[in-house]
Amino acid sequence: MNYTSSEIAEHVEGEVVGDAQVRLSGFAQPNSAKPGDLTFAENEKYFSLAEQSQASAILAPDEFKSKTKTVIRVKDARIAFARVLPLLVPDRTFIPGIHPSATVSESAQIADTAYVGPNCVIGEQTVIGSDAVLEANCIIGNHSSLGKAVRFSPNVTVYSQCLIGDQVRIHAGSVVGSDGFGYVFDQDHHRKIPQVGGVVIGNNVEIGANVTIDRGALGNTEIGEGTKIDNLVQIGHNVVIGKHCIIVAQNGIGGSTKVGEYSTLAGQAGIAGHLVIGPKSVIAAKAGVINNLDGGKQYMGFPAIPDREAKRQIITLQKLPELAKRIQEIEQHIPKEESPNAPSD
Repeated sequence: MNYTSSEIAEHVEGEVVGDAQVRLSGFAQPNSAKPGDLTFAENEKYFSLAEQSQASAILAPDEFKSKTKTVIRVKDARIAFARVLPLLVPDRTFIPGIHPSATVSESAQIADTAYVGPNCVIGEQTVIGSDAVLEANCIIGNHSSLGKAVRFSPNVTVYSQCLIGDQVRIHAGSVVGSDGFGYVFDQDHHRKIPQVGGVVIGNNVEIGANVTIDRGALGNTEIGEGTKIDNLVQIGHNVVIGKHCIIVAQNGIGGSTKVGEYSTLAGQAGIAGHLVIGPKSVIAAKAGVINNLDGGKQYMGFPAIPDREAKRQIITLQKLPELAKRIQEIEQHIPKEESPNAPSD
């Protein structure tokens, strides 16, 4: 696929300064761009590199001009970058159909425009929507439903009784609907509590590689519309994550916790179970949340507290060695009290 610079500008709501008819067929960094490529710059340093490159045009914020290159100027270069990249570097396409090596239940309903890849297994009474793509070795359990245009990378497993919305993307090795970690101590052993709920994932969710989302014990674990989950995240049973959240790699969210919409959990944060995280919370990397959070604030540390308070504590801790030294110096100038048993003159 190739487009004129004016066509791309229209797609990203920008304007062309230079040759509006230059044809663009690829996207590349300045140091590897070749004629016909569009490149990207959002600051002076990278714009200078882009001008020196072989790229045919530059996507840049609207304050930039070039004497040597066509510039597609936009209000927000990073958003425009995200919009234009799928045009020039589209996803791999698949011819609809079911691979001969796939195992599909007779009671499953698979749309004519869906693709089911090699060695996939589709369970009983399962529904797969139009334009869905299941790459090799995906397993979809009984009585589950996949919406329109879902895209599963190889080796994704969806257990039974899971409902997945439209345009959901799940990357390789992730598991949706495995048993929650529920046990009760019975006399001399841990007795398993059966996990009989499900998982509900909203539209336009993206789930990274090797993520595990446990099914509810009773009721459902829920992932809200538009939420994006990075690799290696563990989500416990009956967790409810609101709309448009960002969950970064290696987070662990304990069972029955509720995360409000538009919240961000940075890398390696840990959230205890049965908590309520208010909407628009931002939880810093490696924070440990053990209490409810109001939301609308940034939190950090263990236990997680508002970041301003946490930073004051960090600064105070850094000063402790100096304070201890000063105290020792002061103590050296204080006369020692005589022992009460010392003989008097």
